[in-house]
Order: sequence, then structure tokens, then C-alpha cells
Amino acid sequence: MKAPRIASHGRGKRERGHAALVLLLGLLALWLTILSLVHFNASWSDDAWGYLRLPLFGEPEFGATVMFEPPDDLGSPVPYLKTVLGLPGAAVDVDADGTVRIDGTAVGRAKPNALDGRRLAPVASGTVPAGHYYLHADHPDSHDSRYAEIGLVPLERILGRAVALPDIPWLGLDGPLAGPEAIHDGGAAQRRKSPDAALPHAVLPGAGG
Repeated sequence: MKAPRIASHGRGKRERGHAALVLLLGLLALWLTILSLVHFNASWSDDAWGYLRLPLFGEPEFGATVMFEPPDDLGSPVPYLKTVLGLPGAAVDVDADGTVRIDGTAVGRAKPNALDGRRLAPVASGTVPAGHYYLHADHPDSHDSRYAEIGLVPLERILGRAVALPDIPWLGLDGPLAGPEAIHDGGAAQRRKSPDAALPHAVLPGAGG
């Protein structure tokens, strides 16, 4: 008389175990998805330790902070993080001293040399074409659209918006992951820096700065 009750209890226990496993796998998948959208910032030109990448939901507007893939020939393994300062149709002008102006307003200066001494060309003067954007960071050594090798960034290379994450001091996540001294530590430290400085020949870290 007791066998059916025992069998039913066994089935219920297995079903609860299966449901718990499904829930655990779902939570793990959600965590991995969120983690894949977090980008660490090792640039001393920005105060945040990291950024969350969100969908664009249309075209980026002026002043938006975005992540984008730099040109393939730069060899950066991670995206850059910049602010949209030039929309399609904006006028880009470069003064003789390398000062770059967007619609007449100076936004930064393109320096003639990278930290390793190699020559850098400024972006060409002209109009930002349809589907392209001038992306910028305020740091004077930012590796951004002021240089021809970055240039005006096409929309298809913009990965999404970027939202700064709050500090978590008890996890050691409090500000950028490197200071300016890292630029002098050689190749290994160079690769640990921000997306912009992941390149051996980058101007300076500029992920978010």
C-alpha cells in the first residue's frame, strides 16, 4: 500500500532537483550575459573602473558615450570608448598646429608623434559623411578621431552606448586599473592598459578619457 506513495515522493524530489538545476543554469547564463557587457577601464584619464555596454537603439546623438571597434590594422583586442562630438554633416577643420575644430569649435589637438616617436597624421579636413561620427575624449593624448588612423568612425563599428559603473571598493573596483606610470613599464604593462593603449603604439590610454 505504501509503494505508490514512495514512488510519488521520489518523482517529486527528482522534479524539484531538475527545476533547481534549470534555475541555476538560467542564473549562470544571465550572469555570463551581463559579464560579457562589462568592459574594464584601465585609463587614468577616466575615473570609472568599468563601463556597461548597452544597445544603441538608433543612431548615436551628440554627446553620447559609446564603445566602438577601432580599425582592424591597429590590432586592438578590445573596443575604444569615446564621446560623439561630430554628427554626419559636421565640418571638421585642422589648423596648422594640429588643432581640430568641429563646426568651428576647437575640440583637441592632434600631436605629430606617438609616445614611441612614430609619426601621426591628423584627420583630414572635410565634412563628416553620412553614417559616420567624430569620436573624441577630453584627455589631450586621447587616441581618437583627431588622428587619421582612427578617423571618422562608421556606424557599423559602434558597438553600443557606455554607462559608467559605480565604484565597489570592497572588491578593489575603485577608479581606473592603471596610473600614468604604467606607460613606462614596458610591453606587458602596455597591454594591461585601456583599450586605446592596448596597442604598443597607442598615443595614450583613452578608454573613456
